[in-house]
Amino acid sequence: MRFGDLHPYAPDPAPYVDAGIPAWLDELDLKPPPPHLKMGTRSLDLDTWLLPDRFHDGELAIRRRLLDERRDDVFGALAGTEAACSETLALVTDWLAAHGIAASERADGHPLAAAGRMVQEDLCLMIRHEDGWRLDAAMLCFPTLWLLSDKLGRVNADVHAPVPHFAEELLARVDTFFDRLRPSTPVWRRNFSLMPAPMLCLAAREFDPPLTSMTLADDGSPLWLRSERQTLRRLPQSDAILFTIKVQIAPAGVLRSRPDRAADLAAMYAHLDAAAHGYKMGGDTLVPALTRWLAGIG
Repeated sequence: MRFGDLHPYAPDPAPYVDAGIPAWLDELDLKPPPPHLKMGTRSLDLDTWLLPDRFHDGELAIRRRLLDERRDDVFGALAGTEAACSETLALVTDWLAAHGIAASERADGHPLAAAGRMVQEDLCLMIRHEDGWRLDAAMLCFPTLWLLSDKLGRVNADVHAPVPHFAEELLARVDTFFDRLRPSTPVWRRNFSLMPAPMLCLAAREFDPPLTSMTLADDGSPLWLRSERQTLRRLPQSDAILFTIKVQIAPAGVLRSRPDRAADLAAMYAHLDAAAHGYKMGGDTLVPALTRWLAGIG
């Protein structure tokens, strides 16, 4: 998809503005590099595997629209993933039932898509092949500037090729970590970026037209904080790795109430190189405005 195609799938920003300061601000690792990238995995309590929240209904409505209107853009499953996809659906429905959440919709011809209609998380399945772990199936409605069609069937090195510093800092560790992950030791981690719009679905390779320099308002607009809360668990029956991604957003203005986190963010961006700036902001042309705004907090 082109970026311009995504605007009809943007959420109403008002509920995210009204939600106030997100608790996940304290979960962000904003230490300055090096390294630029960290695995930062933490032990996962399966009771908090999924995170349904106040935005549940609105985000599920967007996901269902994307599946109904742009299915080929947000869903794909290669041959050989049938068992893992069915196992994923069973895990999702069992978890929702155990937490008193009605599985509101399962009407889909594919089990992974059916699971993706019921939760706010994107669902990606990594399958082990002789040449490494491959992304062989995904229900991916809310990616951060990448396309499923570019990644499906690719190994980790190819999937993360556009990520600055991934090859030298994380690739070998990620493959080893996947090999050693066990069903009894699920984990979670977070990443973080800043984007110039309150978008959930960023299924595009880049902003079009490209971002240019801007002046930020006192409240930090138009910038928004964006964090992916990711979990990884080895599926006991199919031996696939299920990678879930929960995108959470908040207006940048929440940092005015957290000058400590604003200072951490300023220190991190001061030490990132141009490539990392571009990756974390969709373009390094926004960094000067961000730096000036952060300096005025506190």
